[in-house]
Amino acid sequence: MTGPFANLSQLVHASDAELETLVEQADFSGFVASRDLSPLRERLLRLEREQGVTEVHRRVSDKLLATGARLVETPRYIGMQRCFALSPDGRHLAIASNRLDESHGGDVRVWELATGRVVDAVGFESALVGSTREPSCLQWSPSGAWLGVILDSVVVGVLRAFAGTLPAFTADVTRRWGSPPGGAVINPKHVENTGHLPAWCWSPDETRLFISTPGPDGALGCIVPFREGTRVDEDSEGLRWCPARLDGQRSKSRPHTWVRWSPDGSRIHGYCEAEFVNEPGADTGLEPHPSASVLDVHGGDLQYRFDELKLPVAFSPDGDRLAYGKEQPRLANGHTGGMVADLGKHADVRIHAVEEYVWSRDGRRLAVLINGYEFPQVLVFEAGKLLCHMDLKRRSFGLASRSGDLGRWAWSPDGSMGACLLREGGTIELWKVGPSAKLLRKLEGARGIDGLAWGADDTLVGTGPHDIAFWDVNTGQLRFQSSLELEPGRVPPPSDWNPWPEDDARFIPTERGWDFTRVQPDGTVVCPPGSRAALEPRLMFSVGGRHAWPWRWAVGTRHARWEDGAPSPVAPQTEAAFEERHISVPEGETLEARDARHGKWGFLRQYLAPTRPLDHYKADPVFTHGPAICRDNLKPYLGKGVLLRQTQYGTWYALGALLEVTDEGILLHPRAPIGSYRERLLSFRDILWIGPAVPLEPPEG
Repeated sequence: MTGPFANLSQLVHASDAELETLVEQADFSGFVASRDLSPLRERLLRLEREQGVTEVHRRVSDKLLATGARLVETPRYIGMQRCFALSPDGRHLAIASNRLDESHGGDVRVWELATGRVVDAVGFESALVGSTREPSCLQWSPSGAWLGVILDSVVVGVLRAFAGTLPAFTADVTRRWGSPPGGAVINPKHVENTGHLPAWCWSPDETRLFISTPGPDGALGCIVPFREGTRVDEDSEGLRWCPARLDGQRSKSRPHTWVRWSPDGSRIHGYCEAEFVNEPGADTGLEPHPSASVLDVHGGDLQYRFDELKLPVAFSPDGDRLAYGKEQPRLANGHTGGMVADLGKHADVRIHAVEEYVWSRDGRRLAVLINGYEFPQVLVFEAGKLLCHMDLKRRSFGLASRSGDLGRWAWSPDGSMGACLLREGGTIELWKVGPSAKLLRKLEGARGIDGLAWGADDTLVGTGPHDIAFWDVNTGQLRFQSSLELEPGRVPPPSDWNPWPEDDARFIPTERGWDFTRVQPDGTVVCPPGSRAALEPRLMFSVGGRHAWPWRWAVGTRHARWEDGAPSPVAPQTEAAFEERHISVPEGETLEARDARHGKWGFLRQYLAPTRPLDHYKADPVFTHGPAICRDNLKPYLGKGVLLRQTQYGTWYALGALLEVTDEGILLHPRAPIGSYRERLLSFRDILWIGPAVPLEPPEG
């Protein structure tokens, strides 16, 4: 059996001079990434801080990468991050995201928490990936060997983690029997064979999945055998529907919107956010209500249904207990639904509204986030009794996560500490939890963050729709932070400017255009010299698909090199970027006709109309959402072309001439693409940013 490649203790504590000798003597045939890479990387990082990149970095890289690794770029710009899942060992975070152009297609990326870099990525060219409507669309298997994700809001796809390959298993079982939303109950024909977003979960032994969906004879889901390389649908062999009988009768319940398999494999517990029990003789005027229930895996029947459930709700990790309620926080038995404790009776503060329930990883402790207007609190319970409380002293919680996968409170792996996301200044507070809670430190740089996860190796990660950040909880140091959204005033570059049309465009903004880049698995990086400094920190070799090794350490070896590259010629733009247009004013125009003209064209007689598509422009300077977008700031740009991003009914770009500015909004020609056409003006409140349009220059041929 091959021994260790080196004495790790000696490597970590060696002087710089001794380190070079130890590296030369090391036997890399015995290198085991999971054991050896992290301490070796930390020692070389310390050497780099003291001396820069040295010959030792290059020698180690040459030997290490000879065993096989692929180059991965941590993205600079992606679409909205939708779903999040921390790996069972706490060392990696999987994120599903849209593409930048907000069209079909998305990606699943795996981030290493210790470095804050992407080590694995799988792209879906046509399928939508994940969802922001329900939590748990993205889940690791219990061993961490597999990742499951919802595709096109219908299919569960399972891919091998850290392999960079497309799903090796798919389950599409939701199309035949309608869809859980209320419209399906009243008009099932309207959703026939369309499928729906299913709740789902892994069995503890990873041999099966449970998928929550209507089925034959009132079933509330099915148990699907998981075998790599297979595709499962409603007619596949081995599929087992759960009849969901309650006390021997059809339950006529709705499928769960969140489910988990119990660790002993005997039960599937979950809740439905909008239960609509269709029992004979039931009052049809009743509003949908939340409910919790448990399925017996062996027989597929409901063990109970708890119709007194109130949101928010959180099952303990083992499913034995259920915390619920907004005004009256309570604890119920997860096996029976019977009440265990009225948590409000143990609190010394007035509970106006519970924001979140968050269980520690071992299920021993429960954090209850309470919004008391002037006095928000975090109460911590242990065995149903109040352990301590954290007074936030009139500071408010951060915004709630859109995905629901991560919350504003995160427990340390052992449950002894907690992190709380606050709105004021984008701050995270770290607390020691015990009979007497103690504020340990504050972490800065949490702007754009709405969810927290506490991973292994003392790393806290914060995520948002377009942001991600990693902190060392021991020192409070921000290890890495990035905004994954385009810079304000930018839209993705024209597709015909991409010099490699067969590949997805990678791009870095320049003052008047874009630099296009290409990262190849063999370590070759094509990038114009002017953008290398921006790209280099984001280049990492993925060792074993799990561990990041800095690309910069390998520059000068056979494994990494810069290449300028010659982009394909781009046809020159001969037409003017703007065209002056004149609005004719008829002689003897009536007041009614004038008002009609102003309603369509504003008060201007002439203006500059953009002549190119909006991706040929940027906005500079930029006025961002808030008081800056107002009549006084925008009036100097009347008659000029402007570029803006609006937020009504989603996020959309618009380009046109600014024809009129009022106290409430603007008139743009052509009209902004989204909004009510009964409303002449685009309201200031719906504009995320706006600025005068500046034409971009195509890349040089």
